[in-house]
Amino acid sequence: MSPAQHKKLGELLIEARLINESQLKAALSNQRSYGGRLGSVLVKMGFLKDIDMLKFLSKQLNMQMVDLHKIVVGPNIIDLIPADVAEKYNILPLAIKVISGKPLLYIAMSDPTNLGAIDTIQFTAGYKIQPVLALDSSLIDFINFYYKGKEVPKQTIDIPVTQRDEELSAELQQGNIRDIPVEGDPQQQRQEPKEDKLLPFIKALIALLIKKGIFTAEEFKESLSNEYKNKP
Repeated sequence: MSPAQHKKLGELLIEARLINESQLKAALSNQRSYGGRLGSVLVKMGFLKDIDMLKFLSKQLNMQMVDLHKIVVGPNIIDLIPADVAEKYNILPLAIKVISGKPLLYIAMSDPTNLGAIDTIQFTAGYKIQPVLALDSSLIDFINFYYKGKEVPKQTIDIPVTQRDEELSAELQQGNIRDIPVEGDPQQQRQEPKEDKLLPFIKALIALLIKKGIFTAEEFKESLSNEYKNKP
């Protein structure tokens, strides 16, 4: 992760002189009053264009962009992220790629500087994730399409993807139609249907407890690690 990704979105935009401090303060005030993501608020208030933010973040963070109109996501991938999580963080799971023998979940998002969101998404999905950039407005459209069955509007913005970005989209298109790779013996996975059915419930329960402040994700991970260490 580059040093720039440790900074918040507003800080990066001010440093690039795409917005000024007054505009950021106005957007944050609007966000506190009405909710929403900072990027969306800045666009709605006319301080910044959606496409300009996408190009800026791609260059600033050296992160690839995807055109969601060119990727069809399989239901096995969509099911990894609940609809409420996808809507809250405006993200869309795209594909699983196996790198060095480990599955990596590619997630399209408009604000990869939101480290809290990345931690939550990673925990919810149960996979390490790799963020890629997509238009904020396109993410909203495709979340509605995949999770709510709404029609996707025609593409109105030409996304300036590079050849490298095009190659990534092609790889992801292939990766999201394969079976999701799992660690361990596949036969053992098939022999434990009850545990498989309980897993989404357990994940949802843990996520709710974290959201309610009963414990933090880090505390849970530490407790789980200690449990495995003490397991005979």
